[in-house]
Amino acid sequence: MLVKFAQNNSLTEKQPTSQSGEDKYTINFEATTGPDSRWNQSFEKMVFPNRTEEDKKLLTYTSEPLKNDVEITGDPVVTLYVTSTANDGAFFVYLEDVDENGNVTYITEGQLRPIHRKISNESPPYAIFGPYHSFKRKDSLPFEPGQLTELSFHLLPTSVLFKQGHQIRVAIAGHDKDLFARYPAEGTPEISVQRNAVNASYIDLPLMKGKRG
Repeated sequence: MLVKFAQNNSLTEKQPTSQSGEDKYTINFEATTGPDSRWNQSFEKMVFPNRTEEDKKLLTYTSEPLKNDVEITGDPVVTLYVTSTANDGAFFVYLEDVDENGNVTYITEGQLRPIHRKISNESPPYAIFGPYHSFKRKDSLPFEPGQLTELSFHLLPTSVLFKQGHQIRVAIAGHDKDLFARYPAEGTPEISVQRNAVNASYIDLPLMKGKRG
């Protein structure tokens, strides 16, 4: 299921028709998934805090309330068309569930430093279900300020049921202060996410057959 980023911070399956459309976001380096993130918990039992307040620090896109239950199983893949005022950075994309009361639950995430955006044709040394980035120095690409750049990467695999009446949210950050190194080390970049007919940023959600919302 291809879901596009749209105006008014929405998610839609409709193809954008406008030739222009973008959302600017100044990186908030206080953004974090916190000490109780997936990186610090046991896989035997994982409980994530409500991210309603944290999402106010991020650039978010949210669907309309679902008319039916929707099951997502597999590796979501996000494709962003972006520019930045900096020559380095990091992009964090979170998939979240928003219930009827506005409570936000973390589902999964993916990260990519744009210098590693090259999609490799080599055979990966491990199983991967999405674009393969080698992260090798020889495959690194410059990230130029103001230059439109395509970033495509997968989120960690998940299997989740979004219930009827809930909303699907994609949240974008430029840092996770409790867990990852800061890129760039100095300055406060502004990024622009394109969402138009020419460059339509989107997320591909692995929808289980017959589970469309």
